[in-house]
This record gives sequence, structure tokens and C-alpha cells, in this order.
Amino acid sequence: MLTREDLLHMRNMSFEDINPAEIPDLDQMDIDVTKSKKEKILGILESGRNPYFVKSGNIVVKVGFASTSRTIEEALESLVQMKW
Repeated sequence: MLTREDLLHMRNMSFEDINPAEIPDLDQMDIDVTKSKKEKILGILESGRNPYFVKSGNIVVKVGFASTSRTIEEALESLVQMKW
């Protein structure tokens, strides 16, 4: 299980600090949608992997979390609307 200090360190990591080979690919991640949000989070923390980085093919993405009720879909929709 990751400690608070582990998570803070991982959150502050940059793309230069990570090994892309160790980052899980979204296509290979098996997420049990029947589990509660809390159970999914605990599963990630128990895996020991960095929850702030994921990969899609050859593209590494750093994920940020905010204390808000806004969904990722709403955020992406806002970005698309700003471009037009």
C-alpha cells in the first residue's frame, strides 16, 4: 500500500523522472466497474503503481486530480468549446 509520502512524491514527479516501460497502458488496465469508487482507488493504491501516469500507446499522460464535482467529460467539453 502506498503511503501519503509515496503519493506526494509520485504527484511531484515529472516525465523525465519516470520510466515509460513501467507505466501501465490504458488498453491493458482491467478496471472492475462493479466495484465502488473507494474500492477502485484502494485497488490502485494496493498495486503500488503511480496513479498519476498512464499510457495510451506511445503517449504518456500525467493525470491530475481536483476536489470538484466537475467530470472529465465536462472539462473536455469546455476545452473543445474554447477551441471553436
